[in-house]
Amino acid sequence: MNTSIIADSSGLVSLVSNTDRNHPIAMQLSEELKNTAGSIIVPGDVFSETLNVIGRKIEHAVAVTVGQELISCETYLVMEASEKIRRWAFELFRVQPESVSFTDCVVMAFADQFATKNIFGFDEVFKKNGYKRLGFERN
Repeated sequence: MNTSIIADSSGLVSLVSNTDRNHPIAMQLSEELKNTAGSIIVPGDVFSETLNVIGRKIEHAVAVTVGQELISCETYLVMEASEKIRRWAFELFRVQPESVSFTDCVVMAFADQFATKNIFGFDEVFKKNGYKRLGFERN
C-alpha cells in the first residue's frame, strides 16, 4: 500500500486503551501499517482530541507518551488543516446528522484533500459517507 491514511481519534485511542472493544483490531492494523509505504496523516484536530481523551480516560502521563510518539515517529505526520480543508469540513458538518462531530468531518475533509478513502478510525459515519475504515471495510 503506497497511499495516505487519515487517522481518527477513535483509531488512535483504541490503539492505546486495552479495554477498548476495538483494541485488538487497532493493534493488528498498527502492525500492518508499520510495513506500508504511505503516511498516516493525523489532522491537528485529531491530535488534540486524542490527547484530551487519553488524558481524561486513561492518564495524563500516557497522553504525553502518545503525543511524543505521534510527533516523533516517521510513520505519523501531524498536519494542521488548511483554510480549504477547514471550509470543506464545515460543509460536510453542515449536512451530517447531529451525532457527527466536527472532528470526524475534518478527517473526511483530509481524506478528500489527499484523495484517499482509507481511514484508521472506527466511527460508523466514515462508512456511511463512503470511506474505508481499515480493518472493517475491505477493497
